[in-house]
Amino acid sequence: MKWDRFALASRFTLAALVALVALVFAATAGSAEDSGNFVVMLGRDTTAVERYTRTASELVVDQVSRSPRVLHRRFTYDFSKGALTKFRMVVTPAGSTTPTQTIEANFGADSMRIRTQSGSAPAANAAMVLPSGTLVVPNSSPWGQYENQIMKLVQSKQDSLRTPLWFVGSSSTNWISVSRLGRDSVALVTDRRDVFHVRVDKAGHILGVLPIAGTGKYGVERVASLDLNAMTAAFAAREQSGTGLGTLSPRDTVRVASAGGAALTIDYGRPAKRGRVVFGDVVPYGEVWRTGANVATQFKSDKTLDFGGTLVPAGFYTVWTLPTANGWKLIINSETGQWGTAHKAEKDLYTIEMKVSALPQPVERFTIGVDATEKGGTLNLDWDTTRASAAFTTQP
Repeated sequence: MKWDRFALASRFTLAALVALVALVFAATAGSAEDSGNFVVMLGRDTTAVERYTRTASELVVDQVSRSPRVLHRRFTYDFSKGALTKFRMVVTPAGSTTPTQTIEANFGADSMRIRTQSGSAPAANAAMVLPSGTLVVPNSSPWGQYENQIMKLVQSKQDSLRTPLWFVGSSSTNWISVSRLGRDSVALVTDRRDVFHVRVDKAGHILGVLPIAGTGKYGVERVASLDLNAMTAAFAAREQSGTGLGTLSPRDTVRVASAGGAALTIDYGRPAKRGRVVFGDVVPYGEVWRTGANVATQFKSDKTLDFGGTLVPAGFYTVWTLPTANGWKLIINSETGQWGTAHKAEKDLYTIEMKVSALPQPVERFTIGVDATEKGGTLNLDWDTTRASAAFTTQP
């Protein structure tokens, strides 16, 4: 009988121990999962919201973006011993279950194979060499992977980490550098000249992102909770009512039939102010600006134009500007068709002084116009409360 009681007590103790181990294991397993929510802003406008979950073997990001239309994107990253083995992106319009695009990429030690399916078109397959350890990010949602890199920096105790970077869909690799700024902040810098200062916690989680330089002027804030379905429905309702965000910097074309007899065409992107300080901030002083957004601003004239003694022959050019606190310069460049960050100074042909004046009311979206006259006209660049202008006469 005593033995039976001892055996029973032993079985009870063993069961309790097993249960305790199970609880500890569950708690440990639970702590291995990480999650968070981000709100992405461009100025005062929310451009996207996203939620992520992370384990040692997987990162899953669900994002709803608003531009050019409301889309749900799911990004899935598979890891083995810290190395990325697979990436998948599925894009679905709001309210639909049918993907409009699916991308699947598999990674080896030094290469990548990718398959892209867009709608009902035949799938496209490609391969490229990728350096070992390349950080893979989609343009629309790099924050989960950027956070991974920051967490590596924190765990390494180093002052900085520089890693090859591949933007999904790009034909070449870039690089990204993450370096410590202070106890609770780091700097993210890419070779595309994007610079962000990031507030982080002790583990390296992103708490907030401040855009410093480059064309990716997005700010990011971590929020405690996020109802992704409700926000998707709200964004879609705005879009259906005609008040959606739309294209962030729509393309526009200025056509002038006759400015002193010259036919002019200007093709450019139109960024918006969105509550931001434009010149000296969004457009830094002392740096060549694409004079718009996205693809470089293009300019055509079928006659020679005289800008105060600088003769610009008939032709097809790109137009750039150099804004400073003390004045502006207009730059005419011979290269065409390039992206707006790909300015080549050696291709510059003419530099023209511009007149700067204040506008009576802020202009929300960057606007290029030409005031035509019988002898020529004036090229006007208007944004926020600033006008930069250059007068010209048309040569026979």
